[in-house]
Amino acid sequence: MNDERLEHFLLFEMEDDWMSLGEFDYYIRSISPDEYSRGMILEVISRLAAVGYLRFGGWSVESGTWKPWDVSNDVAMERIAHGYLGEPGALSSTDGELSLTEVFRADITAAGIVRVAELGDPYEIYGNPWWSDPSKQGSGNYPPWNP
Repeated sequence: MNDERLEHFLLFEMEDDWMSLGEFDYYIRSISPDEYSRGMILEVISRLAAVGYLRFGGWSVESGTWKPWDVSNDVAMERIAHGYLGEPGALSSTDGELSLTEVFRADITAAGIVRVAELGDPYEIYGNPWWSDPSKQGSGNYPPWNP
């Protein structure tokens, strides 16, 4: 991932809550639209895991909460790419399915939290990527997005 802005926003949002595949898709489409592809989604997730910023996991039917996957990164990426437990993956879903799939949710690691602390608030640094859409403005008085 060459776009530090994208990494920054993803980690910042992941620090708040587990991030679904659909959320990765949404952020990549919004922040790096010229580079967007389904393959890029997989590359971004794989890289964040490889550098130790995220853990793979998903919802547990038994407990009704998030649980980490006790599998290798390769197995986790295969699940995310092609689907798992009846949920469609990045390469096998329609855009609508991709936005709703619960094939996995990423959890930020301690190293990811440290990285976010080093980088600060991306909205203050880069502006609001959704500044032109009032329905996605959120709170805060951030500068306009500067692609």
